[in-house]
Amino acid sequence: MEQDKRALIVKEIEQWRRSKLLPAQYCDFLLNLYMEDGQEPSKRVFGISAKSIRTSHWKFWLAAVIGVMIMSLTLLNFNSFGISLQIGVSAVFVVCWYIISFRQKDEAPLKAHLSSGIASASLIGFGVWILYANGLGQQLPVGIFIALCGAVWLLAGLAGKFPMLQYCGWIGLLVTYGFILSDRLEPATWYKLQLGWLPISFVLMWGGWLIQHRWKKPGVVMLLAGATVWFAPELFGLAWGTSAEQLLQLSLIGKVAAAGVALFAYRKNWTEWVA
Repeated sequence: MEQDKRALIVKEIEQWRRSKLLPAQYCDFLLNLYMEDGQEPSKRVFGISAKSIRTSHWKFWLAAVIGVMIMSLTLLNFNSFGISLQIGVSAVFVVCWYIISFRQKDEAPLKAHLSSGIASASLIGFGVWILYANGLGQQLPVGIFIALCGAVWLLAGLAGKFPMLQYCGWIGLLVTYGFILSDRLEPATWYKLQLGWLPISFVLMWGGWLIQHRWKKPGVVMLLAGATVWFAPELFGLAWGTSAEQLLQLSLIGKVAAAGVALFAYRKNWTEWVA
């Protein structure tokens, strides 16, 4: 076998190992077949070839150190920036991590999910920090910002095909709905909570069931979000505080039992949807 073809196959096997397409022992077996006698598999440090680190130029290390210094000084002096500069710095940081995530989604799915998680956590973390640092920690600005985060997570999850990010996006939007609902359910009686949340649950599950035939993962995520909202009246009411606490506890137990019966009765259907 020609040298370049052998090197290409070895590189592809190492890619299978990183992306978990094959168990590590199978990859080792294949590497032993295709690597030349005396040749050792390339070692990697944090996903980077050890050889490339050893042969890297001093300019790369200088740039890396300067980058870390700039980032450290930026974070340490973040509160002294104006709000526009704070938003700009945060946006650049978040967008860079999302770009890294999208570039790695096929090559290294685990790293892609980790990068999207860092970007999403940074988005809400920096945002809440900026709001409170500038005296905007009231319910309305925070609720609007959480809705914005939910929309970004949902769109990023759809673009990057990250189901967990899509689910977090739906939850972010539903939390904002909870903020709006809290001003209109005084007093928060049991039936008001049910009327406020259950229609949303049915719409999400119905919509997820409709689209999962064409767009499977987004449909399954919608079904899961709708199932989560099924318990929202009780969880929302107990967290918020209401005089109907005992009734909500009984209602929660009843819904858990109903969900268990439904999952068992329709197990052949929903396993086809999510598989």
